Amino acid sequence: MAVELLARLVHRYRPRFGWLPFVLLAAALAGLVLSVLDVAWVPLDGVVIWTVALGFLLGALLAQRTVRPAVAWLSLIVAGAALSLALVAELWPPPFVARQGAAEIAAYGARQLALFADRAAGWVTAVAGGGRSTETVVFTLGLALAGWFVAAFLAWSSYRLGRPYWGLTLVGAALAVNTFYGQAPLYWAVLFFGLAVTAATFLNYLHREAEWERAGVDYSAEVRPDLLVYAAGVSLGIMSLAMALPAINFRAIAEAFQRQEAVVAAEQTLERAFAGVQQPRTDEGAIGAGGLPRSFLLGGDPQLAATVVMTAAVALPADLPPGAALTARNWRSVSYDVYTGRGWARSSERDEAVEAGQPIPAAEAAAQITLTQTVDWVHDRRATRYTVGRPALFSHDLTVSWRGSDDLVGVRGRNNAPFRYTAQSTAVLLDPAGLEAARLEDVPAEIRARYTALPRGIPDRVYELARVAAGLEAGDAAPPSPYAQARAIEAFLHQYPYTLDLPQPPRDVDIVDYFLFDLQRGFCDYYASAMVVMARAVGLPARLAAGFLQQPPDARGVQTVRQLDAHSWAEVYFAGIGWVEFEPTAPFAVAAAPAAPAAGDSAPPTFEPPQPMAVVPPRAPQRQTPWFLWLGLAALALVVWQLWGRRALARRRAPRVPLDAVQAAFAGLQDGAAAAGHPYRPGQTPDEFAAALLDQLEGDEAAAPLRGAVARLAGMFAARQYGRRPATEAADEARAAWVEARAPLRRLAWRRRFRIPP
Repeated sequence: MAVELLARLVHRYRPRFGWLPFVLLAAALAGLVLSVLDVAWVPLDGVVIWTVALGFLLGALLAQRTVRPAVAWLSLIVAGAALSLALVAELWPPPFVARQGAAEIAAYGARQLALFADRAAGWVTAVAGGGRSTETVVFTLGLALAGWFVAAFLAWSSYRLGRPYWGLTLVGAALAVNTFYGQAPLYWAVLFFGLAVTAATFLNYLHREAEWERAGVDYSAEVRPDLLVYAAGVSLGIMSLAMALPAINFRAIAEAFQRQEAVVAAEQTLERAFAGVQQPRTDEGAIGAGGLPRSFLLGGDPQLAATVVMTAAVALPADLPPGAALTARNWRSVSYDVYTGRGWARSSERDEAVEAGQPIPAAEAAAQITLTQTVDWVHDRRATRYTVGRPALFSHDLTVSWRGSDDLVGVRGRNNAPFRYTAQSTAVLLDPAGLEAARLEDVPAEIRARYTALPRGIPDRVYELARVAAGLEAGDAAPPSPYAQARAIEAFLHQYPYTLDLPQPPRDVDIVDYFLFDLQRGFCDYYASAMVVMARAVGLPARLAAGFLQQPPDARGVQTVRQLDAHSWAEVYFAGIGWVEFEPTAPFAVAAAPAAPAAGDSAPPTFEPPQPMAVVPPRAPQRQTPWFLWLGLAALALVVWQLWGRRALARRRAPRVPLDAVQAAFAGLQDGAAAAGHPYRPGQTPDEFAAALLDQLEGDEAAAPLRGAVARLAGMFAARQYGRRPATEAADEARAAWVEARAPLRRLAWRRRFRIPP
């Protein structure tokens, strides 16, 4: 039953010219897609698979319908733009959102569109201002649109225009650009070349068949499989030889081209605009592949260092009320927004240069106060700047990193920034009434979209536990406020014991799920990650922040911060207030975040050494594939055998009878006539053979030069075989007649082979 259904579907949706040309074109496109994926331009490069596949399918569908070209291409442009935007903006909701109904799905899509617009606006701001951006959303959108257009044009040129070479040439040009600039392996280009030659040759012949059918020309379908075999064999042989031959070094040509002033200027602009394309992060805020901000802690208890990393003093406003709580409590460096299931990463950012004394732009907030810090960094040469609260003003030049248009990530010093610096930062006074009144609906859509994103593979039990911990399963008529939910999750995590003596987590588990249900103990990275994930699971925008704990000041008001004071915590966003720090780690539990730790507070040891610079390994030399070489050579040998080998062997095996000039000329006439479709029939006399040949060629202008030569050769051969005239007397005349007949016979043979009408 299933086989019959599949057969019906295959027959029902059979494309024009059958499935084989369609598969050949799709395979040629696959070579381009695989080459792009091999380069790994951007993290979301998988969108090109969908745009190329669907663009080719829709292009082929419209090309085979009686749709006006303008209407067809307008439809293709609109569909390609919509699909590319939906893929790049990730408008498809995750399962936990889809289960909440159509209203929440629509709201999710609106938030994702707002996030896309914010990311694109941040990129435009960086490029227009001459800054540097690692944001890849614009490049990804361009990649998706380019893939759609190339695939659609290939289908259109192949099925509507009857010129598959045009579309394949465009695909080949895109592949060449990707190979040159992305340093993609050469075998994808070789694979594409072989498939393109085969597909173009076969499709071109099929279009000729369609023209002959419309013109009522008789032709034989037996030529089709032979042509396909020959084209595929020759292509495979050329591909194998290309893989076997040493690669041509284009370095000198490329360097000469890249030294041109216009090219240098364009490349510098592109490097700033697309700094996140195929570029690894190298600053000390980056994390390792192991997971969490400090992946080395996942293996067990390290030797914690008491090395001093900085000394600092914080000056609070004189009018700060006693016991006032602030949204900021720790020495903060950067925040992480992307949870991977194994830890945290930072999404694409843009960098903006800020001069000394120039304020960092910030949104207005109620009850905002200014903190002044003096920091002396003594540990290493890292450029990261640490502040209590949101950085606002520095005594030296800065590079400020942003997500989107106005979401500040962190600050780094530049221009040989001093290790001793003063800075101003801002924090907001915590108002319990204002926090309780903050509504989730008032949070900007781009903030909700970015900071509620979770991987699709998180187990359902994490979502269920998050709702229980947040108090959403109590059955009350009115759910708790977002602030009450965040505090409830924070308090829930305080019951987990704190320790650094941990086993290595399994490789195939979600870190937060493993901590909550299996490990059930851990250090600050586990606590903070769990709170952020659980907050996002109930719809609260949250992120993970890293830095150091504040320390009790000495008599001079100076804090001494050591490596063992490194810490991570959760931050939750509230409308009208901004980001508020939460402390889910059990030993640091507080009722509300104070401005600074009280004297006598002690912190369990944690450790965060400076991260090493990422090193890009050199590209391994491309190795040849001997099996592919031998397969291609075998295919080429098969084609040579089909074309020439069998006839050559037959001639060698035939009994060799010496032929004089007249006999040789008439034998050549018989072979040429057979190749042109008019073979000699047994029992015919030379005159009968010549008469039949001339009758069959009657009315064919291309055969006009043959008439006299055929008649003379037949007469000379009959006289030679049955008369008494010596062969030597007619030798020169026979050779001249054969030379006269040979070229027209060859033209007739080629016309018959490719079914070209007279």
